[in-house]
Amino acid sequence: MTLSSRMIQVKGRSTEALTAGQQEPLVFLHGGGIVEGFDPFAPLAERFTVTAPLMPGYGATELDPPLVGREQVVENIRDVLDELGIRQTVLVGHSLGGWRAAAFAARFPERVTELVLAAPFGMDVPEHPLPDMMAMSPAERLAALTNDPSIWEGRLPTGPDPEFEAARGREGQSIMRFHPGPHDPDLPGLLSSVSAPTLLLWGEDDKTIPAGHADAWHKALPHSSVKTFPATGHLLFHERSEAIAAITDFVRASRA
Repeated sequence: MTLSSRMIQVKGRSTEALTAGQQEPLVFLHGGGIVEGFDPFAPLAERFTVTAPLMPGYGATELDPPLVGREQVVENIRDVLDELGIRQTVLVGHSLGGWRAAAFAARFPERVTELVLAAPFGMDVPEHPLPDMMAMSPAERLAALTNDPSIWEGRLPTGPDPEFEAARGREGQSIMRFHPGPHDPDLPGLLSSVSAPTLLLWGEDDKTIPAGHADAWHKALPHSSVKTFPATGHLLFHERSEAIAAITDFVRASRA
């Protein structure tokens, strides 16, 4: 089963959402890039209705009007779920999408049944600093994102590609409008409001958001557990099918 695209109107903004399945909702919030695609999430459609809404500036979702700051990002997620008719959901977020998912679960705890955060962004952990991705060459950046270069096969242009570059440029504009900076200083306090059972997933060889951040998240979240994967980088869902299976196992265990 593959995720298919649909367009919805969210407060006047044309918004793209990828979806598959016909069971209870599971919403996936993507990170700062989507070049790697969403194929690994298709198996979840055997158990859930999987929906991956694309942020403003990503895919076919209109960039404007801008989302500025965390609160507008969270309200946009709420509006997307309202338009999709999703009152409650299993919420999964990766990287920057993990920050968005955690902030949403703190603001609207009644709408999240279980929360899964995969290598989430946002904590200040000085002993495990984040790399300066912007200072890296394109090749260095790709190597920092994953230990499995085969993930990029067929997804990157082999020569000049104005359409590809324009899409990445729109994504960059979107991020610059709402990104909190090196970290979100208000995040630890927000996380204390998260009432959903929470699973933290991390690749032990994550070079983008080091696995050393997991302990800070675990301590800040009231009902959390941590699962790590050896020899795995930042794109853990693409590198490890076990990371996808862990989502279903976690939901099942939380309801046992």
